Amino acid sequence: MDDNQFEDRMKLLKKSYDKVPSQFQLEKIVGQIESENQKSQDIEPIKKPSKNRQKLIVWAISIASIFILSILGTTYFFENDKQLQQGSDGQYTFAEVFEAIEKDYPVAREKNRKLLKMKEKDYAELGFVNWADTRYNFYKKLSKDEDRKMLYLENQKDEYYKETLRSIQLPQQLLYTTMANETTLTDTEAREYISEYYDRSGDLINYYNNLFMEHSEDLDFVREGGNLESKTLFMNKDKLPQILQNAIDSAEIQNLGLKIVYNNVVFGFNSNVTTAKLKNKVTARLLDYFTILHGKPFTYGGDLVHSIDETVFLLNTIEKTWSLADQQLSFFDELKGDYANAVYSLLKGSNSNPVMDATGKVNKEYRDAWLKLLENGPEFSPTLVYLKPIVDEFETSNWTVSKHWENLQFSDIEDAVNNSLYESFISTSDANYSEIEKTIGTDFESRIHSYYKLFSKAHNQTVLKDAKAIEIVGLYYYSLMMDDYDTVYELFMKGEKYGVPSKEKFREIISFDEYFGESTRLSDIFERMTFVQLKTLKNEDVQGVARIVRKNAGDIDLLNVSEFRLIKEENGWRLPLNPTK
Repeated sequence: MDDNQFEDRMKLLKKSYDKVPSQFQLEKIVGQIESENQKSQDIEPIKKPSKNRQKLIVWAISIASIFILSILGTTYFFENDKQLQQGSDGQYTFAEVFEAIEKDYPVAREKNRKLLKMKEKDYAELGFVNWADTRYNFYKKLSKDEDRKMLYLENQKDEYYKETLRSIQLPQQLLYTTMANETTLTDTEAREYISEYYDRSGDLINYYNNLFMEHSEDLDFVREGGNLESKTLFMNKDKLPQILQNAIDSAEIQNLGLKIVYNNVVFGFNSNVTTAKLKNKVTARLLDYFTILHGKPFTYGGDLVHSIDETVFLLNTIEKTWSLADQQLSFFDELKGDYANAVYSLLKGSNSNPVMDATGKVNKEYRDAWLKLLENGPEFSPTLVYLKPIVDEFETSNWTVSKHWENLQFSDIEDAVNNSLYESFISTSDANYSEIEKTIGTDFESRIHSYYKLFSKAHNQTVLKDAKAIEIVGLYYYSLMMDDYDTVYELFMKGEKYGVPSKEKFREIISFDEYFGESTRLSDIFERMTFVQLKTLKNEDVQGVARIVRKNAGDIDLLNVSEFRLIKEENGWRLPLNPTK
C-alpha cells in the first residue's frame, strides 16, 4: 500500500467517523497517525519508491486500520443502521434480514478469492475486502442481539443485502453490474462508481506491485543484459513461480495490465476494455478519466514513463477532463499531484534526456512539446500561468534563456493547477451568483475610482449597495493605495458578531503591509478577479469567496493569489475581520 492509498484510507476512516457521535478522540488518533506518516513524506516531490518503505507503510496501515476499525465498527454501523430503520414499521427482525446475507456473503467472498487465486491471508488484507468483512461481522453480531426489537421493511431488507454483497465485488463485477443498468448514470452516480472501481483496482494493483517487488530475484533469468522486457517476460511466464503466474492471470481478468517501467514490473489500468463497456452508461467527459488512468504512472523516479508526445497527450487530456465538480472522485487530489509531477519532469528534463542541447539551446523535441501543450490546452489551462511566460522568454532569447524556467518550483505548478480549476469552475458554475473580471483594466479602475469618490467623503454605506463583490475588494486595495485607512475601515462588517473593533484599534489588528511601490493603478498590480457565492444554510450569512490574481511580481513566483471572504448585508457586500483568512 503506497502513501497515497494510506491517505485515502485515513480519509475514508475519518469520513465514516463523521457519522459517529463523539464518544472518544478518534480525530486525535488519526491525526497522530497522519503526523507520523507525514514525517516520512517530507522529501522531494518525485522519488523512486523504496521497497522497505513500502513494507513499512503496509505494516503501518494494517495496524492503524485494525486499531481504528475496532474502535469505530459498532458505532459507525449502528448509526448507519439507525438511518435505515428510522420511522419504519416493518415485519422483519434483523436476524431475518441477515439470513440471506449470512448465506450468500461467504460464498461470494470465497468465489472471488479463488478468482484472484490468492491466499486467504493476502486476500483478507486487501483494503476493500477488509472493509467488507468488518461490515459483515458487525451485522452478524447485530443479528444475535436478542434485545433488538426494531422491525424492518422489505425494501430495507433488500438494501442491506445489496449493500453488503456489493461491498465484496471485484472491479470486473462492478463493471458488469454497472453495464446491467438500464439507464445512463448521472454524473454523481458515475463519480461514485469510478471511485469505487478505482479504489478496488488500486488495492489489487498495490498487491501485485508489492508481490513482484518481493520476487524480483525470481525475474533475473528473463533479464537480458540486466534489462527486463515485457515480451520476454510473457514468453517465459510458465517458468515463473506459480504465485506470479496467478497474479498475471487474475490481473488480466480484472482489466489490469502488466508493463515494465525502468526495469520494474508495474501493474495498471486497461482502459480499452472498460471504456468500451461503459460507453453508453457514463458521459464522455467522465469516461475520459479511464483513458487518464490507463496512462498511470506518468513518472517514475523523476523521469517520464511515456514518450514526450504521449505525455503531452495525457496532460492535455487531463486538462480537458478534470473539473472541481469532480472533487468527490477518490483520486482527484492524487491526479493533481500526478499532473504536476509529469509537467515538472517535462519542463526540467532528466539526465538521460536533458532539456538543453550541446549548444545551450532547448532541444527541438522539448520545444515542440511545450508549444503543443500550450496550443491544445483548454481556455483555463494552467499552462497559461506556468508555461507561457517560460516559452515567451525562451523565444525572445532564441531558446537559450528563461528566468522563469530556471526558477520554476514544483509548487508553482500546483498553484497554477488549483487556480485554473477554480476559474474554470466559476465560468461554468450554476451557483446562485458569480462574478468574473477577466482583465483588470481602465474600465474596472474607472468604476472603482467613481465608488471611491462617492464613498470616501462621508462613508455613506448605501452608496455601495449595488457594488459587486469584486468591486468592494478593488475599493479595499485602492483605499490602501491612497493611504486612506478610514475608508478601509468602513468596508468591514460592524458589530459584535463580526469582531471589528473600534477605529482606534483597527490599525493595530489589520495588517497594512501590502506593497504597491509607486503605483496608484490597480491594473499595474492585478491580473484578474473572480467571485463565487457559496451555498449557505437558511439562517447563515449570505457569503462568498473572491480570488485575486496578481501580475508576476518577481522571477520566482509565477502565481500570486489572494482569497477574500465577503458577507452580504443590507447595504451590499462587505468584508469580515481578517477577510483573507
